[in-house]
Amino acid sequence: MTTELFREGKFIYSVLTPAHRDAAMVVLARAFCTEPVVNALGNIRPDMKTEFVDWVEFVDYWMDHCSTNGLSVVATNEADGRVAGVFIVRDLLMVPPGFDTKYNSDEKTLTPWMNFLWYMDKEATKKMPELGEEGKAVDFWFLGVHPEFRGNKIANYLTKAVIPLVKAAGYKYATIEATSAFTSKSAAWNGFTAVHEVQAKDWEWKGAPLYTNAEPPHGTWTFWVKNLQE
Repeated sequence: MTTELFREGKFIYSVLTPAHRDAAMVVLARAFCTEPVVNALGNIRPDMKTEFVDWVEFVDYWMDHCSTNGLSVVATNEADGRVAGVFIVRDLLMVPPGFDTKYNSDEKTLTPWMNFLWYMDKEATKKMPELGEEGKAVDFWFLGVHPEFRGNKIANYLTKAVIPLVKAAGYKYATIEATSAFTSKSAAWNGFTAVHEVQAKDWEWKGAPLYTNAEPPHGTWTFWVKNLQE
């Protein structure tokens, strides 16, 4: 059963359930096809070019958890029920079965990207050890808006919908790993504080820089935290 949270304009914002699992996954995968750092890498390393299907496989690992945890939100078009946007949220320490093995293998073009995120998590946790305690931190993981529905402030309303859910679940901190300037701008606007920052061009994969050609203002990766109890 879908739990409607509120309506804004022509969109209904509800808790994500398995009923919208696959449609939400496709919207997220399509949105991340334009991830600036990953896209830029494909221009200089054709062997590392990431396609839509790669993002679908990546996001699919998380959907069973995120469509049942009561923390993720979907925006649907009131007129026809289509998924207009989605925000999946996970416990920061949660990793789906098999995911860490798959994305530590050379067969996946997104392996370096995920390892960069794990590196960011590790460095941020050094500065804020509480993030490594079970049940303390929730991760605002993936947010995507269908291209047809952009320009309706759906991302802002998805965030508005998610925050009360994670507060009610008892989490103390919300985190965001921002791999683009767009995400960092949203994090700052929503009252998050930057805890750790890395230039993508300086991070090394297998002993050498990999993400060296992201166009400004992208290329700065930032781990953001919001204290939900303040």
